[in-house]
Amino acid sequence: MIGKSSPGSQCSHPNDAAKMTPDALIAAFALPAGSPPRRVPKASLADHAPTAADRRLIDKALARLDWVAGLTPATIGVPAGEVEGLTIDTINLLSATTRGPMPPRLAEIIHRAIPKPVILIHVEEGGSAASLSLAPKRAAEREAGRVVTIEVHDTGPLSNADAGFAATLALATLPTHDLAALYAGLVERVEALAAAKMAVRPFRLADSPDQHGLWRNTIVQCNMVSAEISALSGTIRKQNRLATRVEIGEKVRVLKATLDKYRSALE
Repeated sequence: MIGKSSPGSQCSHPNDAAKMTPDALIAAFALPAGSPPRRVPKASLADHAPTAADRRLIDKALARLDWVAGLTPATIGVPAGEVEGLTIDTINLLSATTRGPMPPRLAEIIHRAIPKPVILIHVEEGGSAASLSLAPKRAAEREAGRVVTIEVHDTGPLSNADAGFAATLALATLPTHDLAALYAGLVERVEALAAAKMAVRPFRLADSPDQHGLWRNTIVQCNMVSAEISALSGTIRKQNRLATRVEIGEKVRVLKATLDKYRSALE
């Protein structure tokens, strides 16, 4: 979140925790029986790539993309909804296999290729842990018919240690007022997972909208401070002057104290 959240980058799973597979993550949604997955040709995805560099990224990093299911009023019994001028009458569940870790840009391209919300499950070739990616969308303000991806949220690799999070993904446990509310409920769960990982505590949903809003804002602050710490840590390694190293080290110390303060608000 990384605007994008990546809880997986904040706290690693225990070494002995079994990896959550894509099939297990898909099963967590408890989808009604439907058609088998269909492979999406990479060429059709490349048609939505705005630049040659993006098309090269698709060719190099994406091994396979499959359409798994479409969540619609007819298939799951949840009515269509609307959010920020965009009618939500379908949520598409996709599964991607990548060569190496999922590049953030590739995830963004996949989400942008479909004008309706996407649930993207992705995994590296070779049996790595599966991750879940979401990207809320809205209608463009000044261009009729255009859809804007607001931000991408990614859980990072999931393990059986995240079973509490996975248990909240079942369709029956999600908001069912309409499909827009259902997707927003999924985003809230990914943000709650980010909060849990940043605070190094078990997963739980927020007790109230106000608490969730606090978590959301605090996650943004944590990511900003973490990025600043990383940048300064890189700078200090390149410095030869002791005085400069000490000065930068003090800035890092203060930022780490600030990060601890933010994390305590997520407990």
